[in-house]
Amino acid sequence: MGRWHAHAIRRLGGRVALVVDPRRDRGTELAARVGAQFAEQLDPSRVMELGAAAHVCTPLDTHEDVVSRLVDAGVHVLVEKPLTETAETTADLLARAESRGVVLCPVHQFPFQPGVRRLVDSLPSLGPVRHVDFTACTAGAAGLGDAGQNALVADVLPHPLSLLSRLLAGAVDELDWRVARPYAGALRAVAAAEGLDAALLVSTRGRPTTNTLRVIGERGTAVADLFHGFSIVQRGRVSRRRKISQPFLLSGATIGAASANLGRRAVRREPAYPGLRELVHAFYEALEGTAPPPVSPAETLAVARARDRILASG
Repeated sequence: MGRWHAHAIRRLGGRVALVVDPRRDRGTELAARVGAQFAEQLDPSRVMELGAAAHVCTPLDTHEDVVSRLVDAGVHVLVEKPLTETAETTADLLARAESRGVVLCPVHQFPFQPGVRRLVDSLPSLGPVRHVDFTACTAGAAGLGDAGQNALVADVLPHPLSLLSRLLAGAVDELDWRVARPYAGALRAVAAAEGLDAALLVSTRGRPTTNTLRVIGERGTAVADLFHGFSIVQRGRVSRRRKISQPFLLSGATIGAASANLGRRAVRREPAYPGLRELVHAFYEALEGTAPPPVSPAETLAVARARDRILASG
């Protein structure tokens, strides 16, 4: 993910000053590509001298150590999700960041995609929301054993939970989840809130690969394609003619939205990870004091607590 963070920074007009990676071959390659200095070991004081913030794109089991060293040195940090392995360690780091005046933010980029923002804007027209479904089928576990596949599923969980946090106004950590693990590399969780239910499926074996959010209301349904960053809204008018035309209307709307989205991303030179650039931009606005952190400490902790509850239930 480091190269995609570097790509987002540079496309926003920023500068990558330093690449830190214990793998010298990969680190020096990325540093040369972006015109940055290179180091094999993290030195927070050097980070402070060179730039305004650090992007942590290391494996999850390193996050607590790396982030704590940066936060204690007064460095603002944007961290790939999950921020840490547990809600307890996440709460500790957030408290330390607050005491030092540091912005600590996880990479929950899905809510910042244009398609998700359009979906959120459409919610009043959908009427009371009754069902929220998230489905992710990923090929990222190829070659991993059962434990590795389950770990990948756990790493994906902040994505749907961050979306639910926005849709449910922060109540995601209060949900009582029922969890099933039908095979290694799969997790299905269902919870009920007042007047609606939420369901999520993460699978390393389901095909084709997909990443979608569906919100069903009493007057319509909105679907976001999270791989590509667009969404469509289906109105809920009921008639025999509507039932006959629905497949054609849906196909036309999907083709139109996908085509417009592809054109927009081509102009922006955004080959992957829609929403990441918007999140990075919002993060740096927070450092400048012109906006609040894009993911608040309260939301960060709520997502971490919900993730813990789901993993403990499974």
